[in-house]
Amino acid sequence: MRILLVTSALASHYFAMAPFGWAARLHGHDVAVATTPDLVPVVRESGLPAVAVGSTMDFTGRYRDSARAGGGPGDPKALFGLVAGSMVDDLVAYARWWRPDLVVWEPTTFAAPVAAAAVGVPAVRYLWGPDIVGRGSSGRDRLPPAVGELFARFGVSPDEVPDWWTIDPCPPSVRLAGPRWRSVRYVPYSNQNRVPAAVLRPPARPRVLVTLGVSVTGLVGSRAFLPPIVLRALSDVDVDVVVALPSDQRDDLGTLPGNATAVAGCPLQAVMPTCSLVVHHGGAGSLLTAAGCGVPQLMLTQMPDLGFYADRLAATGAGTHIRGDAATEDAVRAAVRASLDDPAMAAAADKLRAETLDQPTPVQLAAGLEDLVSTARGSQ
Repeated sequence: MRILLVTSALASHYFAMAPFGWAARLHGHDVAVATTPDLVPVVRESGLPAVAVGSTMDFTGRYRDSARAGGGPGDPKALFGLVAGSMVDDLVAYARWWRPDLVVWEPTTFAAPVAAAAVGVPAVRYLWGPDIVGRGSSGRDRLPPAVGELFARFGVSPDEVPDWWTIDPCPPSVRLAGPRWRSVRYVPYSNQNRVPAAVLRPPARPRVLVTLGVSVTGLVGSRAFLPPIVLRALSDVDVDVVVALPSDQRDDLGTLPGNATAVAGCPLQAVMPTCSLVVHHGGAGSLLTAAGCGVPQLMLTQMPDLGFYADRLAATGAGTHIRGDAATEDAVRAAVRASLDDPAMAAAADKLRAETLDQPTPVQLAAGLEDLVSTARGSQ
């Protein structure tokens, strides 16, 4: 079959879907990834063929502008609607030429279901975290109004589109599932690829990993860069601290305390198994990587969607959530100490790891793609 993956705007949303693309190719399917021009290098670096559709938009800049104008969080859904508007004509034209059998899309790339409907093939959402867009349903009632106009441009009413099937990498305790759901194991992937040998050695004392996201600082601004607060909070705690961050943020850390090491460009899954706790920003990739490794989590969130993910995780008992300005040095220090001393949190984290490993791998999911397409067609 021909499988068209569609993604846009944020690389982290694509990273969750890339292992599925590899698995589909291993099973002999043709795979192409349609994306905005800015993400073409990211997709090609992952080893999958990329097709540029639409135009590049400064998503992070527009988000910051909308946040400043509104005096609070920006409106990402409206921005994703603008991205969809720029993509849809090129995407539909490509789909009509290539004729995919299935369109698989991350759930904020709203041009994808329009293209699938325009060429009459099933559209399947591939989540990157708890389903904040659809909240456990098809999500059609939560689409930006502009997306309905895109369907109408190609002679389709959203009301005529069947509920989408969804592939969900979240462990069952974290997910919000609807009636047309398939599970898949979360396989961590990113374009970070430097692994210092020192971080692979088990530490002599508890290790705390600090990682607060590549994109969140760009979206929210410097107030979202919390590693310095965490480092000061843990400077007198008997732990080994590893800060994982992009190379261009290393200088923002300042002078490190004696118990801390900074690693630039290191994938989280390389260092996570040696850790007793991870402190992160609530991002779905960090959350699911930690869940798969059975590591308790402390989440310091600065955005509503990240707070939603953190609340889902904290409800399992495998982590703690501190919002916004409440993430003071004293609060972080107390939460870290409490987390390291809590056997119930460690047991809950182990349960999430078991749930993750119990889900089918992307390769197993890809082995049943023909059945999924047949079932999805029968639902139309």
